[in-house]
Amino acid sequence: MRGDRVTLLRSGIALAAVLGGLTLFGNSGPAYAAEERPVCKAYEKNIGGGAPQKAETQTAPVPETVAPFAIMRIAEAQKVSKQGQGIRIAVIDSGYSAKAQDYHGTVAAGLISGIAPKATLSDHPVLKVGQEKSTIDAKRMVAELNSLAKGNAKGLIVDIGLPATQGASGLDTAVDTLIKKGAIVVMAADWSGITTATDRDIAPKVFPNANDSVVTVSASGTSASDPDFAVLPNSHTDVAAPTYGAASKTLFGQPCWVDSISTSFASAEVSAVLALIWSTNRSWSADQVIDRLYSTTSGREGQGGRFWGAGVVNAYDALTRPPVEEAAAAPEIEQAPMARDKVDPLATVRDNAIWWGIAGGGALGLGLVLRPLFSRRKSSM
Repeated sequence: MRGDRVTLLRSGIALAAVLGGLTLFGNSGPAYAAEERPVCKAYEKNIGGGAPQKAETQTAPVPETVAPFAIMRIAEAQKVSKQGQGIRIAVIDSGYSAKAQDYHGTVAAGLISGIAPKATLSDHPVLKVGQEKSTIDAKRMVAELNSLAKGNAKGLIVDIGLPATQGASGLDTAVDTLIKKGAIVVMAADWSGITTATDRDIAPKVFPNANDSVVTVSASGTSASDPDFAVLPNSHTDVAAPTYGAASKTLFGQPCWVDSISTSFASAEVSAVLALIWSTNRSWSADQVIDRLYSTTSGREGQGGRFWGAGVVNAYDALTRPPVEEAAAAPEIEQAPMARDKVDPLATVRDNAIWWGIAGGGALGLGLVLRPLFSRRKSSM
């Protein structure tokens, strides 16, 4: 009896352990369950100077399984990469230094550092911050790009998180120069201040836009995660990345989470993923790194190339998926040698017989023709 009770007790403990394990692995907590943090836009501008009062904190309303870094498999990619070591990323945005007046640049830099912590960042502010409206300084962008082009562009990624809303003299030339020197140029696919109700493709309104080698990035997501979701269609879009719920830093350095679907922040994420790929494959050219990014995306999310391009970036697959081997060329088949003519030992005899036959036949014919003539001569004699 005692043995039966012990066996029953052990079975109960084992069952409880199994059920407990199933419960533990079956429930995934929120992305930031251990801490709350403000949304990144809580500190949107700093025009008056000084640090503002502490903003209210919120728990990011997305489960970890669908958080942006999880979707792109960043944690896994970091374990098999050099985390951006030796790669420089120029942040063409609103600025991320202590003097920055707009939160865009600080969030972009925070996202890049979170994905590629060993990459070296440089600050290139191009946003004119105003009380009511901020605008992109296209001429300043040209100057910043030209400055970057004067140095070594190998291992350089240029992240244009805030594209210009109008062209500027020398802008496309500056981008062309950087790309020809070996840099990778990444650009957000839209700028919300330029859309109209009739726009079906804003590619002509986003600058620079004259070089097909620029990696143009849109943001993926749905209205379920962001009710104000409004990514604009851009026929130049190459890839997409999720941003809603991503961890970054505020204008004043505090941890925050992104509460919008933003192509500007998606561009920063993609620049950082490119840094992971390039730092791990330093012998690759810029084109090889970009091709690897495009060929390992997770597929489209159903809205076509103007919104998603090749699909959503997958950092882990970009680093680990075996390359597709080109089909081996069909082996050249040697042609069989031409068959030799069979030697006919009687060929000469046969040829001579033919010629003798022709000659004999001719002589016989000639004799038949001349025979009457000779016969008349004999008769006359």
